Amino acid sequence: MSEEPTRRDVLGHAIRGTGLVVFGGVVFHLAKKAGAENVWLIDPTKCINIRLGATGVEFCDKCATTCVLPLSAVRVVNEFRKCGRCCICPAYYDVTSKIGQDGLPTRKLCPRDAITRAPIGEVDPDDPLNNFYEYTIDEKLCNGCGKCVMACKEPAGLGSLRLEVRYDLCVDCNRCAIAIACPEEALVWQPVDPVETV
Repeated sequence: MSEEPTRRDVLGHAIRGTGLVVFGGVVFHLAKKAGAENVWLIDPTKCINIRLGATGVEFCDKCATTCVLPLSAVRVVNEFRKCGRCCICPAYYDVTSKIGQDGLPTRKLCPRDAITRAPIGEVDPDDPLNNFYEYTIDEKLCNGCGKCVMACKEPAGLGSLRLEVRYDLCVDCNRCAIAIACPEEALVWQPVDPVETV
């Protein structure tokens, strides 16, 4: 004759099993948090687009053209604390283009129109060159070509734009196609604390 488990036995097994699952989850989470995760990073000391004038090339578009994704995982990021909020931003306008009636260049620099310009405060129509603007990168349009990063460097700009691999978009290739194609070997596979990544 087999003994049937009592309600107390079933409840005790369920509580112990739940406790083990919770304990295992906590241990796994702490181990993952303590360990570093490897990600692709762009080394600003090597990137052509960040080192304006360091080479004879106009700009490098390997980040935009060699990623395995239809729209590269590399994006431009604006560090707002560095941005001068200029009226004529060299990363927004093609400053070599013809000047229009309003005193501003007639062409934008970004080939994908990924940079938006919004006035800060009230716009003074009598003195348009004395207004301030915020420049925002539309990540759905940006392909990481780097033209704006090159143009934002001193002496024309303040260097507030940089290229960044977006971890949420990167498919984590074993050997990144951009890293292979990069002429300066600026993409590095490096450990980063996953808590600190954005």
